[in-house]
Amino acid sequence: MNRYFLPKSGWEFFDVSKAYGLGIIIHTLSGNASVTDAGGFYLIESKKELDFRKIEEISKYFDDTEIKTALITIQRSTKSEMKPSVKKVKENVVNILTNEENLFELIKSHEKLSSPTTIGTDKQTLYQTMDLAATKGIRNEILLKKNYSEGSNINISMEDFSFSLLGHLNFTIKRFSDFGMIFVAPTPLKTEIGNVRQIYMNLKDAIKGAHRAGWFPSVTQIAINLVLEELTVEKSGKFAPKFGSLIYSVMMKTGNQWKPSTGGISSLDFLYHIANSENGINILNKWKNIFRFTAFKKGYEDLPTSLAEFIANPDLSNYERYLNLHLRNEIDKNRTNKFGNYERENLQEVMKNVRI
Repeated sequence: MNRYFLPKSGWEFFDVSKAYGLGIIIHTLSGNASVTDAGGFYLIESKKELDFRKIEEISKYFDDTEIKTALITIQRSTKSEMKPSVKKVKENVVNILTNEENLFELIKSHEKLSSPTTIGTDKQTLYQTMDLAATKGIRNEILLKKNYSEGSNINISMEDFSFSLLGHLNFTIKRFSDFGMIFVAPTPLKTEIGNVRQIYMNLKDAIKGAHRAGWFPSVTQIAINLVLEELTVEKSGKFAPKFGSLIYSVMMKTGNQWKPSTGGISSLDFLYHIANSENGINILNKWKNIFRFTAFKKGYEDLPTSLAEFIANPDLSNYERYLNLHLRNEIDKNRTNKFGNYERENLQEVMKNVRI
């Protein structure tokens, strides 16, 4: 078993993207890789030896649309041609990760557990899209009667940036809406890279945009689809991916600039409890359809919002509020989107996981 260690820096989105980035490289070169959250570090494991004759396959993971979206703060618009500054970033990263001698040394440096990445001491800017905590940079000392300072950019090594960008491009869901833009990525417990990559592609196809009800329902919609995808993988007899949570960042546009709005971590525990119940798949599919058919429908924002609040905080009052709105939707003749009543056994299954 080949093992590679990625100590955490404390920058959560950056860390998980970096782990996925190294993971997809090991997977590409060996045909097999898993990523595990081992507490203070991420562990990448592969049962097969690396074949550097496959190194050119790494370049296929650098989709131009994904790059323009991931680097939107310097690209400004995904609809325009790729800006020279973005092209330069792409070229530098691809060159680093497709140079056999360089990549060999980079991978070798992770064969032993070392100190965490030092943030703020190198040359490459960590953009806010890759970790919202990097938005304002490091504050410089501001003395009395001196001008206000935004501080300096967060800088990291080009090698760490390359791994993180590669992971961000291929494992983070990025969606636009009226409220701005949302980035969502699952954090692994122990996950096969091949499976999580397939789940990511399925989520991209299933979720065409952020939910019009806001970022909170958008995160919940992705979470429900993610858990259903996990159940599909488990049924096929493959290694069942397991995720600890979803990490998310939200940005909004003011003029020509993208600014941070909010970010955080969304637990998947409640959805896993539902998934493991007797009628779990039926319940999750109903919730999936509620988010799916209200995503771009004006006038239905209350239903997915109340459901998202219940899933995030499954107590009795939130359950009652959601069910009241669900029933109101079903009997309102002016609403054309209907989702059907709940069977008694389904209500009871959910109730088993509701806090009183």
